[in-house]
Amino acid sequence: MATPLLQKIANGKIWKFFGGIKPQELKDTSNCVIETLKIPSLITIPLSRHLGPEGEILVNVGDHVKRGQPLTVASGRYVPVHASTSGTISAISKEVLPHPSGYTDLCISIKPDGLDECEPYNPISNWESVDNNTLLERIRSYGIEGLGGAVFQTEAKLRSALDDAKDGCKVLIINGCECEPAITCDDRIMQEQATDIAKGIAILNKILKPTVTVVAIEDNKHKAIQAMEVACKGVATVRVIPTIYPSGAARNLIKIITGIEVPYNVHTSECGIVVDNVGTVLAVKEAIIDGKPLTERVITVTGDNFKHQGNVRVRLGTSVRFILSNFGLNPEYHQRVILGGPMMGFTLPTIDVPITKAASCVLAPSSKQIPKLKQQTNCIRCGRCARVCPSRLVPYQMYSQSKASNHAAAQKCGIKDCTLCGACAYVCPSFIPLTAQFRYEKAVEKHIYEAEKRNARAKERIAAKQQRLHEEELARQKKKEEALARIKAQKEAEAKMTPEELQASRQKALEEAKAKAKARKEALLKGATTPLSGEVNDESQTVERIKNQERKAIEISKHEGHMDNPLAKARLEQEALAKKLQQEKEAHKNDLPFNLRRQAAVRTDTLNIKYYEEVIDNNTTHALVGLEPNDALQNPERKKPVAQVLMSAQFDKKVENNKLPEVLKKKTLRSKK
Repeated sequence: MATPLLQKIANGKIWKFFGGIKPQELKDTSNCVIETLKIPSLITIPLSRHLGPEGEILVNVGDHVKRGQPLTVASGRYVPVHASTSGTISAISKEVLPHPSGYTDLCISIKPDGLDECEPYNPISNWESVDNNTLLERIRSYGIEGLGGAVFQTEAKLRSALDDAKDGCKVLIINGCECEPAITCDDRIMQEQATDIAKGIAILNKILKPTVTVVAIEDNKHKAIQAMEVACKGVATVRVIPTIYPSGAARNLIKIITGIEVPYNVHTSECGIVVDNVGTVLAVKEAIIDGKPLTERVITVTGDNFKHQGNVRVRLGTSVRFILSNFGLNPEYHQRVILGGPMMGFTLPTIDVPITKAASCVLAPSSKQIPKLKQQTNCIRCGRCARVCPSRLVPYQMYSQSKASNHAAAQKCGIKDCTLCGACAYVCPSFIPLTAQFRYEKAVEKHIYEAEKRNARAKERIAAKQQRLHEEELARQKKKEEALARIKAQKEAEAKMTPEELQASRQKALEEAKAKAKARKEALLKGATTPLSGEVNDESQTVERIKNQERKAIEISKHEGHMDNPLAKARLEQEALAKKLQQEKEAHKNDLPFNLRRQAAVRTDTLNIKYYEEVIDNNTTHALVGLEPNDALQNPERKKPVAQVLMSAQFDKKVENNKLPEVLKKKTLRSKK
């Protein structure tokens, strides 16, 4: 970057970017003071990152967490997720996320306890003298990401400007444009916390050491401009730019401030230019100076169907339903709830979705405030969408290729460079939902890219497997050839021997084989780690290593005179029990079998058997068969059956044979109550 250009930037020169529109501003909440929303009854924190994979989960269901406690461990440049209030982990499951498709992904649900206990803050008081790596690690570990909507990792952006830029960071731009209609959260932050933002800018200046630092604000935010000019004296230059949409996009803002158009295949930080949102700068200040992780953000709640509107500070993970109920939504027929602004936002498929770092507005407009989209007609190729596209694309070509499922052709048309600003759909006379189709096309191409990556990895694994099998086959073939050569050489040697020498040779080989097998068997029985055949026995190695550890622990414990080692203590108890059982078996080896004696519960050592002789009285007269029935002495009268012993006489109740018992009725599906 040339010095004259830097001089022009420092002098306040303003450039223009291609395209852009001027929609209705709808900044009715610009004068609403930031409120603090109360803690909801349930917090749902998504684990999936906007850019990058989710981290390793550190908590389980039932754990108690505090505000600011990390819930995941992120690797590389990705940031962890923190609890936004204190409470109990109620679930770790898939929940609906804020996306037009309404897809589900893994989330951590927290049941707040109402105490809102925080982890101890750890501020860096002497941050001016701390090295950059410590500050960058604090920014990453405290979950700081871009709060302007892109949710790019702030630490990665700053480190890229330091490491990848050729001459370091030249221009630092603080984005306070907030060009999206209806959103005023950044405006209120600059009005109320301009001093804190200035401290965050000072931290970024310390890390990046830029040549020029500019705070860009649109000219429709008069109070914010005044507050930032007072707070940023000696730290940054406040630059007032024209109000045009989408001037808040990073590349468009760079064009306005520096006159440079950054290619879409290059990161802006690699060119020595860093753009950060004012909300992100405030979060950097809170992480370093206050020691506070990013657990909340300011959003705008607006729309004609709310009883009252305003800007509110909400905990991350708060559901949209809770916000709507607190601001008194009076829904109309087919009420739309838009997450984000009217240009780049999207209508939610359900209001039971959490607020994330990317959310900046909850909009519930009436049909008069934002008319519903009219019935679309065919494209007339008027070219208005191409004239307002700030990325210099031709949207109607991308739309036609996307609708025809020509994904490769859509990529050639530059679908990747589309920022989804919505300017093309705003000016389309045929009312074609271009932005929605482009968002769908980006999602499809992302799935295609991931599928191609999976296929490439699968091909690599298959190729590696085939290579391994080929090498194993070559090794087997080589081993077979060596064996055949050895057999051939042995046969040739045997052919030259006499019968006596041949017999002696075979006898010697047999004896050597027997000795080798015997030695191998003895080595295995003794727990040798390596058999004589040269093959490593991993299982025997593991068993022998564990036994050696136990023996060593027992010896150390005996030598020191205490048994604090649980492994040695358990081992000695096991040996004592085995010794006791062995002694008991030895003591009773001449008695009944030990197992039988235990099962029969015999308490004596011998089995005592007593014989009882039956006493026969020869003088007793027995009843004889065949006497007369009148002889009462020999054949007494038979006893009559007593009625009370019969079932039918005990109860006056009919016996039902085909009726199931009540207990079985409860366990039978076909039984009637």
